Amino acid sequence: MKNPTFLTILAVILLAFSAQAQDKLSWKKHVKLADELYAKAQYADAGEHYRAAFKQKTKKKELAYKAGNCFYTIRDYRNAVEIWKNVKDDNITFPLIGLNYARCLKQNGEHEAASNELVKFLGNYNGTDKAIVTQIVQTELRGCELAAQFTQKGDDPNVVMEHLSSNVNSPETEFGPIPFSDEALYFSSTVAKRAEIYRTIRSNGSDWGKASPIENFPAIDGDHFCNGSLTPDASRFYFTICKSEEKWGGLTTHCEIFVTRRVGKTWTSPERLPAYINEQNVSTTQPNVVQEGNTEILYFASNRNGGMGGMDIWYTTREISSNANDFTLPINAGSRINSKGDEITPFYDKIEGVLYFASNGSVSIGGFDVFKTKGAKSQWGTAENVGTPINSPADDFSFVKTPSGKGGFVVSNRSYGMEKVNTTDEDIFGFTYETPVVQYAARGEVFSKASREVLEDVEVALYEMDDKGQRRFLKKIVSANGHYDFPVEPSRKYLLEANKDGFFMASYEFDSNDYNDYTDFGAPLYMEPYGVGGGDESGAVKEDMSKVAEVEKVEMPVAKPEAPKKVTPKKEEVAKKEEVAKKETTKPEAPKKETVKPEAPKKEATVAAKKDAKPAPMTTGTYYKIQIIALAKVDMGHSRFSNVKNMRRIDKEFFTDKKLYRVMLADYATIEEAEADLPSIRGMKDFTDAFIVEYKDGVRVGTVKQ
Repeated sequence: MKNPTFLTILAVILLAFSAQAQDKLSWKKHVKLADELYAKAQYADAGEHYRAAFKQKTKKKELAYKAGNCFYTIRDYRNAVEIWKNVKDDNITFPLIGLNYARCLKQNGEHEAASNELVKFLGNYNGTDKAIVTQIVQTELRGCELAAQFTQKGDDPNVVMEHLSSNVNSPETEFGPIPFSDEALYFSSTVAKRAEIYRTIRSNGSDWGKASPIENFPAIDGDHFCNGSLTPDASRFYFTICKSEEKWGGLTTHCEIFVTRRVGKTWTSPERLPAYINEQNVSTTQPNVVQEGNTEILYFASNRNGGMGGMDIWYTTREISSNANDFTLPINAGSRINSKGDEITPFYDKIEGVLYFASNGSVSIGGFDVFKTKGAKSQWGTAENVGTPINSPADDFSFVKTPSGKGGFVVSNRSYGMEKVNTTDEDIFGFTYETPVVQYAARGEVFSKASREVLEDVEVALYEMDDKGQRRFLKKIVSANGHYDFPVEPSRKYLLEANKDGFFMASYEFDSNDYNDYTDFGAPLYMEPYGVGGGDESGAVKEDMSKVAEVEKVEMPVAKPEAPKKVTPKKEEVAKKEEVAKKETTKPEAPKKETVKPEAPKKEATVAAKKDAKPAPMTTGTYYKIQIIALAKVDMGHSRFSNVKNMRRIDKEFFTDKKLYRVMLADYATIEEAEADLPSIRGMKDFTDAFIVEYKDGVRVGTVKQ
């Protein structure tokens, strides 16, 4: 940790020596030095010399203005307020000085004083742009009111903030956090006098280790490189390369987005994204990559033409299956996000379906505040300020969550007790959610497919699957009683695999996407003994995957079930097609007779076999069901089901969280088929709220909007 007492004493000593040296200079020499330092973007030193000159020549108000402007540029709000109070009412000589003075008060946490100055400024302002200035002032006033509300309400008790130690944060600027996992963090820093990407790790919740430059990364000489985003499969890394003649200048530095690809343990030379993304003479930066199916979405910030104000959030897409950087033309994310101010640092939480971003043009309690809005691409809901403690009176941005969703990071220049005593540089703050809302688990038991008895001493492993079907090992157990219970995260794809001597390996995949409704994912896993039909050499034995992949808890049978049906999926599909063809050619006035049978005499005259006249259960690909009702107890003999029994197969799915059964009409190969039946079902007395649900490879994806 930094030694705040030592730093404070050292600062006082240095200021004392500086003051002694400055007293020996004339005001003109102070001005000359200040002008030279300002031209080199050394704003802190320039501000001190302008202030020293003003103290000797108090009638020269422009010196006070220039000093305050330097402090305002480096976000030293306290010093800016102190010097600008000498010129804050002279808006004719120094345009908008009253507004900027009030903003400094606001970002210094003096919201009541800021409100008074804003009202005073607007009442005396008569510029030709008063209509626009009035809108800006009103937004700032609402920000002061919001700050008062948050102060009265208090910080979100579920969020615990942490200022990362000196192993990560330095007296320079740290920003752009990229959590690779809960225990590995990449970030950008200017500690080496240029922006570079560093890496730090920790173990079992201990302090973060000493940060070091990332290894095996392509050499980038001279320029700044920072603000990165890694694809979910870690195959592509998007980041920005920025050019500036002087020191790191944040938004004033010209940045462009590049991509590098992983090849083994190394990375390829950076490739600049197309010129229609990296336009000339504008800054394009802070990429955030998201993948949906075969589409890769890249959100980024840019002050390119066609935006709403300064920096805006934009997005572009490409096909994941393509190796080329053939992105679509960038599209503005829209007015629900972008304002007349600046919007920066987009981060899309795929689990929530929420975009987090920072804005200084919306109602904020400081300068940049973190906001969130639900949606995707350019379709968004109303943006919401995330409140405190994520936001502060200073600038807060680069909000990002860890892969587990249990916490994350935010960048801020706020002062933070004695750990951070100024607002002139950004540091990385960590946060954790104190009480997770829901715990998720994959649990079940492993059975012998031959005897239907629970197997003992079974090895069960859990893997996480990416969108390309690649798996990553997570955990393995040897279960003495055949039971498995693994913690899992929502909206992830997993593979469970069981191994035991004398049996073929058995496995199944599931998708925990339906996280709003369920907490338990799992089902019985059946293993085929060697020498028994039904398995193959790979051991890919699956038992009714439409049920296995569902998230309900399945009661295990205590007796041997009936022999498996001999009708193969292909024959069932033929039966389905013949059924459909028969419906199209048979006149409706004559009821169907049981004696009309296109198939050979049945050998399985069971109730289950009679149901095979309806479409067979689907387990692969995308298909649909209609949820007609949800009940605590289901009596299929009830009269309410008499009209739907002949339409399709009726499924029951146990809704674990609410202890209800979903009653489903299944299955529909296409959305059009389901939509054709939906009006008739909704016309029935008990099923007016019926709706369509999408499934993929046996897993419930979610409700289809109707």
